[in-house]
Amino acid sequence: MAEPASVGVISNPASRHNARGGLAAIEAVLAGQPAIPHRQARTPQQIEAALAQLAAAGTSCVVLSGGDGTVQAALTTLSLRSPFASQPTLLVLASGTTNMSAYDLGSHGRPERLLRRLLTGRLAVTRRRVLCVREADGTTRCGFFFTAGGLPQAVRDCRAFRETSALPGMRGALGTATWIGGRLLRLLAGREPFGALPISYRPDAEPVRRCEALLLLASTHQRLALGLRPWWGAGSGPIRITVISRPARRLARALPGLLRGRPPAFANAAAGYQSHAVSTLHLTPTGGYALDGEDYFPPAGSELVVDAGPEFAFLRP
Repeated sequence: MAEPASVGVISNPASRHNARGGLAAIEAVLAGQPAIPHRQARTPQQIEAALAQLAAAGTSCVVLSGGDGTVQAALTTLSLRSPFASQPTLLVLASGTTNMSAYDLGSHGRPERLLRRLLTGRLAVTRRRVLCVREADGTTRCGFFFTAGGLPQAVRDCRAFRETSALPGMRGALGTATWIGGRLLRLLAGREPFGALPISYRPDAEPVRRCEALLLLASTHQRLALGLRPWWGAGSGPIRITVISRPARRLARALPGLLRGRPPAFANAAAGYQSHAVSTLHLTPTGGYALDGEDYFPPAGSELVVDAGPEFAFLRP
């Protein structure tokens, strides 16, 4: 059982689940625990300030109640300028929209139930290294799931589709499902589901590769939402990367196997399918990149370096 005096909670009230009543449920659990500090924080700056307050209070277990962006902001602070003398154990509550990090870490149950279990029962520990994404000017962010190529723009297009729809119910999950359905129809018709963008990338010390990429994924996650594992290549590094680029031959047929890490025999590099496990990735994207669902736009033509950052201990049932 966790001692209340060692626990601190940071909640993002703007995260999807929290904004729809989840924050009240967290507050109800904490109502009888006056020794547990609870800080609300929306922005990376506020999250950094909240972590400093918890460190000053002697917290050794930090509960993060928010989405993937909240987790990314906390990991960036803890990786680059931690206010803690020794890194705290972390518990990620699935209080956002996609909650990909909580899913991989095994903490994607109802947030208030998991918080009660922390306070009244035993949780196991799992460990993960984070990704560190360094831009040319030295700006560095740390998280778990990086995307480049056409995929980040496709996600932005999906958001715009939802937000501009005048039809009832289309601004939430129904709108997302409708947009994805349209992309799948394009795929089944033999067309690209969304546009490709030029990138150049260099895994470890290999030669630079240039392509028109539908997507580039890089992650230290073991699995994505829905249990997807789109990694299959050789290598021993902690970062798994997958690139799907033009010509992306027979993509509709290849996709089910790709998502399970079992590509069909024809899905090779010549056909536009590559996957590796690397230690460092140098990348020059077009159209920016996304880290844990947050969009960033470094100067056009500038190079990013993606490598593995520190390892953290996370709690899970």
